[in-house]
Amino acid sequence: MTTYKYKGLSPDGAKLSGVIKAYNEFEAVAQLRETCSVITKIEEVKETQSWNKQIGTKKIKDKELAIICSQFAIILTSGLPIVRCVEMVAAQARTKELQKMLKKVAEDVSGGYSLAQSFENNATGFPTTFIETVRAGEQSGTLEECFKKLHKYYDKTAKMKAKIISTLTYPAIVICVAVIVFIIIMVVAVPAFTSVFLELGTELPGITKGLIATSDFLTNYWWSLILIVLAFFIGRLLLKKNEKGRAFLAENKLKRSPLKKMHSLNAASQFASTMSTMLTAGLPITKALEVTANVADNYMFAVSIRKVRQGVEQGRSLVDCMNEIPYFPKLLTEMVGVGERSGNMEETLTVIGDYFDNEVSVFTQRLLSMLEPAITIVLAVVTVILLLAVYLPMFTMYGSIV
Repeated sequence: MTTYKYKGLSPDGAKLSGVIKAYNEFEAVAQLRETCSVITKIEEVKETQSWNKQIGTKKIKDKELAIICSQFAIILTSGLPIVRCVEMVAAQARTKELQKMLKKVAEDVSGGYSLAQSFENNATGFPTTFIETVRAGEQSGTLEECFKKLHKYYDKTAKMKAKIISTLTYPAIVICVAVIVFIIIMVVAVPAFTSVFLELGTELPGITKGLIATSDFLTNYWWSLILIVLAFFIGRLLLKKNEKGRAFLAENKLKRSPLKKMHSLNAASQFASTMSTMLTAGLPITKALEVTANVADNYMFAVSIRKVRQGVEQGRSLVDCMNEIPYFPKLLTEMVGVGERSGNMEETLTVIGDYFDNEVSVFTQRLLSMLEPAITIVLAVVTVILLLAVYLPMFTMYGSIV
């Protein structure tokens, strides 16, 4: 609902003012007619967003969306009115912000708005995939099935992200600890040895000189490293704000990054899963492509999907349009062609989406199995270098004494 502030005159001529909630200005005027004989002014109250409110309206996590969709699917099976369903889901919400959003959705639904429109008006953290699927379910009368499909989609997405994060957590922690220990050694331990080496007055080995130079740099010019890191992140942010910059970063991930295969597999999986969900919900293929482009994580993949959509709108087949785009994996394009020719696109996309999900998982596990020994080898090499740099001058000194 929207809040309006008004000024007017009562039937006996007294001045009135205040605020009123309504779905639109016409309804607000109709309600005010009961108390105001003359309305002199009415305008919408613009709500200012505080910092806390902005935090509360951030994107909802996939795990939370999966739970909400599961709750909707179960409650709708019981045959309760949609308003009561939303109220029950709101009562079980895990956060106060989400609970407030769902209560506003329930208010709009009770006022005659569709469920999709109510979510679009009030629930800013819900993704386009969710809203468009709900809208398609309402129009086709398969809302319960759409929520089941959404539950499966978001549950699979959440599990995949959690698996990738858990897989990469250990090597990330090891690398961070190793870097911290290396910095402590270079800033604290090496300067203590340096003073001893200089007192010896002997020629230091090259490896020891290099270690001392590195230690001096980290001790005296540490701020330059911070500036380099800041410049890198600021430059990346500036690139993301520019269309050409976003295209460069996205293309680099798909074509030149060491992890380009994983990025390509992940983008293909997201395309297949989202398209399957949209088509199963009853959306036409052009609308399904539009929604899929809006939720795609990779910018170039999103641009490519929009180009495919334009081609489909012109009457061309989906597979022909996809064949012209270099970013789509060949297997994905071929399977789309199979689904298009067989008339079973939804099931084909579901199968290929599961395949790409499995490939991402296998690739991540393989990467981890290679990363762990690589980290061990690098740490061993660094340790050997540090030991040689410290002990070689000592061996030289002992040799001169003997």
